[in-house]
Amino acid sequence: MDKTGAGAYIFAKANGILGKSFTGKRAQKLFAAKSLGELWTLLFRSQPPMVPEVMLSQQIEEKAFSDFTNQFVNFISLYDKPEEVLKDQLLMYDGENLKELGAALCKGEPKCPAVISLKNYSSLNYAAWPDIKKITKGSPFSWYNKVPGIHEQQELDFKIDIQICRHLWDSAARQKGEAGEALLKLYRQEFIIKNIVWVLRLRLYYNMKAEDITKNLIYVTDKPGHSDPIAAPALKILDWPLDEYEVWSNWRYASLVNPYEPGTVWQIDPIWIEKRNRVEINRKAAMLFHQFPGEPASLIGWYKMKEFELSCIRTAVESIRLNVNPEEAMDAIGGING
Repeated sequence: MDKTGAGAYIFAKANGILGKSFTGKRAQKLFAAKSLGELWTLLFRSQPPMVPEVMLSQQIEEKAFSDFTNQFVNFISLYDKPEEVLKDQLLMYDGENLKELGAALCKGEPKCPAVISLKNYSSLNYAAWPDIKKITKGSPFSWYNKVPGIHEQQELDFKIDIQICRHLWDSAARQKGEAGEALLKLYRQEFIIKNIVWVLRLRLYYNMKAEDITKNLIYVTDKPGHSDPIAAPALKILDWPLDEYEVWSNWRYASLVNPYEPGTVWQIDPIWIEKRNRVEINRKAAMLFHQFPGEPASLIGWYKMKEFELSCIRTAVESIRLNVNPEEAMDAIGGING
């Protein structure tokens, strides 16, 4: 289809899918399920397979994820020439697949590991297994052309993450008009908070030095410095006191900070920030979807809302398995909003 026709058709279909999805207030239904079998029926409108509970929990998560990626790939395939910003959303899955391939080759495993299916939109040639150079040839990851040593894996995985972040950032920056600006703002908050949470975790749990933390930040310029729009806000808090609420209460992202109760000991909580930001990204994604119907940015909004749904599904599965009450389970993902 041409761009205009495809955009209008995709928006209508995506809107219909969201109407049946468990996003916003409908997510509460996930946490009302009393068993994994009931959750399966709620999600997939069919009888659950007769398998042990552990396997059923895995199958729920796998099917939900597979349905999500297939829907997104099918939407993209409706365009005659899909925009890079849409294809780049799938690049992160190629990146995750490449990490799995590298790990398997490093261990000397003879069989190609299971990978996330992207149909015609994968840049990797899995048929070339186990030749890593041929697998990545012609892809954005062509630099990954040899089997990593066991001590190289983490460094190469991080390099993949940086590359994906840059691809997403650059393709969003090329989008024109208000839709492009809104999409870039969404990515900016997502990447910034990811860095901030990482900084706080490394400070709180590992007492890591500032120079070492800086090396672990994602960035979209030449280096993670104060001029980088993604790394700068995280670098700013490297020396902030972790136990003084007043300092964080005046922060740009104060709405994400765990509250202070008078008379109690307070400490910044990265898990709380991460949870609240997940809900905030979902809210902004919903605005992006509805404000710019037919635009590629709208479909990215849909994608992010469905990602939030996946988080809810995974949490609901675990809450059933661990017998966690619905209120605690919903709190674990940051609460449910409209």
